[in-house]
Amino acid sequence: MNDAEERLRAGLAKLPGRLAAHVLRVVEEATRLALVHDIDPEAARIAALGHDLLRAHSDERLLTIAAEQGHAVDPVDRIEPVLLHGPLAVPILREQYGVVDADVLGAVAAHTTAAPRMTRLQKLLFVADKIEPHKIERRPPVARVRELADRDLDAAMRAYLDYHVLVALDERWPLHPRTVAARNELVAGERGVANEAREAGE
Repeated sequence: MNDAEERLRAGLAKLPGRLAAHVLRVVEEATRLALVHDIDPEAARIAALGHDLLRAHSDERLLTIAAEQGHAVDPVDRIEPVLLHGPLAVPILREQYGVVDADVLGAVAAHTTAAPRMTRLQKLLFVADKIEPHKIERRPPVARVRELADRDLDAAMRAYLDYHVLVALDERWPLHPRTVAARNELVAGERGVANEAREAGE
């Protein structure tokens, strides 16, 4: 276990019990998916351990931290400040926990909204966070995302984002621009593959 992972595991004691338990379930899911998809399991564990570092903070506290960090706040972030807990954790993970891997930090930053041009590790953390068992119990449709995740992280992300859009419309939630951009990129990728397959068959 490297130093950053050891520090993050010790830091779980500072989180509310239910949140710490969620983080450990995501660690387990991320490690499993890393082995399935031949992604560095240590990087997956560290990303999972750090992803909800600020999740317990209030909306007001998150906006204060954003101001202190000079972090650009999208209008949607102001409506739903909880979306900031991923990107705002990045400087803290770097400075206080010694996490320096840019891909790991990018995974933590993107896990709340998704984003275009995500790496495989970043997609893995996003999906792992959404398919841990307790979340599937509360949201049965996400079980389909879990099934897809074992075969194709892009397909799993697309399925989750499709579900998220439907829930957002039903609940009148705002959709973050990064979420829309990430889904559009996945749709474009799927259409590109489909067009290539069609052209190859002509």
